[in-house]
Amino acid sequence: MSRHEMSRIEQALCAVNRAADLAMNHLGRTVFAKREAGVIPEGLIPDLSFEGATRRAEMGAQILRLLDGVDDEQLPHDAALTSKLLRHYASGWSREAEQYWLAIDPTGSLFYGPFAQTAYTGGYLLGSINALLAGHAFTNDSDGDRYLLLLSDITRMLQQIHERTAGQAQRGIRVHKPQLPAVRSLLERLRATAETVYPVSASRLQGLSDAEALRAEIQRRVTHRVMPAFTALIDQLDDDYERQAPDGVGLDKLPGGRDAYAWLLKLHVTRELTIEQVHGAGHARMTRIESEMAELRRQLGFSGSAAEFAVHAREQPGAKATSADDIGARMRQHKDRIEQRFDEFFHQRSPAEYDLVRLAPALEGSMTWGYYEPPSGAEQRGLYHYNGGKLDSLAVIAAASLVFHELVPGHHLHLTLQGNNEAQSPLRRNASVNAFNEAWAEYAATLTGEMGLYDNPYDRYGRLCMDAFLTSRLVVDTGMNAMGWSWARAKDYLREHTLCADAEIESETLRYSCGIPAQSLAYKLGDEDILRMRDKVRARLGDQFDHRDFHSAILDAGALPLPALEWHLDKVFGDPVPA
Repeated sequence: MSRHEMSRIEQALCAVNRAADLAMNHLGRTVFAKREAGVIPEGLIPDLSFEGATRRAEMGAQILRLLDGVDDEQLPHDAALTSKLLRHYASGWSREAEQYWLAIDPTGSLFYGPFAQTAYTGGYLLGSINALLAGHAFTNDSDGDRYLLLLSDITRMLQQIHERTAGQAQRGIRVHKPQLPAVRSLLERLRATAETVYPVSASRLQGLSDAEALRAEIQRRVTHRVMPAFTALIDQLDDDYERQAPDGVGLDKLPGGRDAYAWLLKLHVTRELTIEQVHGAGHARMTRIESEMAELRRQLGFSGSAAEFAVHAREQPGAKATSADDIGARMRQHKDRIEQRFDEFFHQRSPAEYDLVRLAPALEGSMTWGYYEPPSGAEQRGLYHYNGGKLDSLAVIAAASLVFHELVPGHHLHLTLQGNNEAQSPLRRNASVNAFNEAWAEYAATLTGEMGLYDNPYDRYGRLCMDAFLTSRLVVDTGMNAMGWSWARAKDYLREHTLCADAEIESETLRYSCGIPAQSLAYKLGDEDILRMRDKVRARLGDQFDHRDFHSAILDAGALPLPALEWHLDKVFGDPVPA
């Protein structure tokens, strides 16, 4: 290699490192960032103003300029992966100002939604902030000052949501009528939770120089600043607002919404796919799954319809949960089963314990399932927050599939291995790419079938039901947001093709159309993508293919856009191993 070529590579590496520093400066303050117990970084509460979006857009454009002309093929392997990850982040951030009135990202990790008041955008963010504030350590007087600043920042953020909502209304963009009851209920519950969580007990302030004065000031700010900001958000969505809100659901019912959806689709799946391609893929996949379900019903000796079998399945002994704790206990049984065969398919175990806890009641009405929370702060376990309020639902039938997706070998395994991989840079350890995160978790739930963990035919049927449910998203998400589908048509499709109860169908369709449009497309498109990549590797290696090596190659690299993951696997396994 000539001196000129070495200089060019050094300049490219310098550009990648500078771009990574810019990105990590932003990501390190998000709720997804790994942090030590009791340490809440400055700037955690996001700036949701148009000016804040403009600054992030400028940051994204600056990263793209730094990487312009960088040839990834000439970089060392890991640096090339970092470059590809940075381009993904920057392409999203660079359009924040342009998309501000139709898509906002409160979490800072490219999770865009049209309205900050829904459960999966502002609701998830505020729920995470509540947990951080509840664990905030008061070891010295400066910790008290930081807590007061956090309360002020939360107030500012709530006011910015209010201002954006007013600006949206001026542009004809309002929360869809069907979503308004859930939004109002969520805001009421979040307000009640903050009123309880944000004040601090005297026992938490022991040892501070003027603990009583600090406690009084905290209470004053909660009462006179935070609570009025919540109330203003609730009052803003009044009867007059509702009269002018769209009757239908979906981004295409809002000015400029269909174009915004096409952008979000590509951002979430990290592939150049059209709306029509995704919609068609959903129909084709559903046909395959329903054929498998019919065959399994035949093997079980059941001659009735799918709807009749759903009733039959729910009448089997143990098919209904008796309580929220019972749902958790059922899931823990599957948690124990995966441990028995884990080492046959993976080289590395998670460095952190994991468990299940019930979802906060404030969120149960707005979330069908729940969410996974990585270890952070005082809680060193990874936790799946499951919805314990729905005892007769798909969540009970598909408990095994949920555990394998959310915990091990799904989200928990991936995120804890990535977060503790000291061989990677801080950026790569904190990376979150929806297409990868959900593709890996759904691949994990598919893999466990190959491991024999759906040996009970009803567990197997539950897995197929979950597969059908996730596949239905490809159809109804695109349908409602870009193809003119009504809410009623989407709900009818889910009733026909899934075992979801009516309450689940309502919350899920509102999630796709009003909460985080296009996000749900990543699951099954990504699952199939990783399976296809595995087939390529297996074809190259033949008898020398080892699941453990394949999984390590993916997990050691961490979250990546799917084209970057495929590039990585092609480099790692490109040449067949000699016989």
